[in-house]
Amino acid sequence: MMTAQEIREKRFEKAAWGYRPEDIDEFLGQLEATFQEIDNEREDSNHKIQVLADKVREYMKDEEALKDALLGAQKEGHRVIKEANEKADQILNRAKEEAAMLLDEATRQHEIAMEKNRAEIAKEKEALAQAKKMVADFKRSLFDMYKGHLEMISNIPEENQELPPPSPETADIELDEAKNAVLAMAPDLNNLEDFT
Repeated sequence: MMTAQEIREKRFEKAAWGYRPEDIDEFLGQLEATFQEIDNEREDSNHKIQVLADKVREYMKDEEALKDALLGAQKEGHRVIKEANEKADQILNRAKEEAAMLLDEATRQHEIAMEKNRAEIAKEKEALAQAKKMVADFKRSLFDMYKGHLEMISNIPEENQELPPPSPETADIELDEAKNAVLAMAPDLNNLEDFT
């Protein structure tokens, strides 16, 4: 392929009946200018191609580095996820164990409290039954005493029979005996109001 330099340096021999040298020189000048422009464009293109080739090589190196970094990041990501899953499993297992222990302890405490409540309820039921029995015994004693008093009242002589009035000492003694009899039958007389 010819260059602009070769065209510039080209010389023709003169002949008697040949072409006019001015036309040839003008054509060669145009040809030289065209080839010079093509050479400049080719040089510029070669330079651009070289720059682009350098960039491509640089990008290829960067691409390899990016690939390595991406692979490293993926491996690290997998490792972090694996460790996080293992930690989460450990935390979950520990939480389950603690929850089971707390549930067992709560169940045990509940059973103890329930047993204690059952014992207290049984004790209170027994005390209630005892109190009811005492009230019933007291009522029976009171009814017996009332019956005795009614019998005594019915044995009182009629109007036409006169009895000597009781002496104050006798009345006080009878009243004390009645009180003592009632208290002997029901020692917790003050508590009886709750059950009547």
